[in-house]
Amino acid sequence: MSFYTRKSLLAKIHIAKKQLGLDDGAYRAILARFRVESSKDLDMKGLEKLVDHMAKLGAEFTSATPRSKPGYQARPAQRRSEFYEIPDGPRAKVKRYIAAMWRELGYDMVSLDTRAKREFAVDAFRWLEDEQGLHRLVTDLEKRLKAKDRAKGRAEDGAKAAQA
Repeated sequence: MSFYTRKSLLAKIHIAKKQLGLDDGAYRAILARFRVESSKDLDMKGLEKLVDHMAKLGAEFTSATPRSKPGYQARPAQRRSEFYEIPDGPRAKVKRYIAAMWRELGYDMVSLDTRAKREFAVDAFRWLEDEQGLHRLVTDLEKRLKAKDRAKGRAEDGAKAAQA
């Protein structure tokens, strides 16, 4: 099950509409790009794309009530670098494996979208369905992890030799 529910995505869309100051005509023009007359006609993937599109237009999705702790700042929910949502689907297991390796390498999770856009011409990694592309990513990241482990082993060996 997806982290977001239909209801929460629909709410985000209407919040974004209000934030962006879209009149009914402008909002309908955006919906026309998605080939629907109402956001309720979109499936989950379509709703996520529409939320992402509205975020690119400048909508910000933050916590409704700020925390009471001093120094707390609400952050946009769409672009959290420590988390990447992979919706359920036929290739979700492979995508989650890729995201786990990406994070283990210490890379910013937002840059996963950047790589998917540059290398596979999709707006977001979660929409990448190309099996060969996913395999290529897995292979590349596994090589990077092995190289990282080798470098870590050499560093540990060097530290032990220095102590002796």
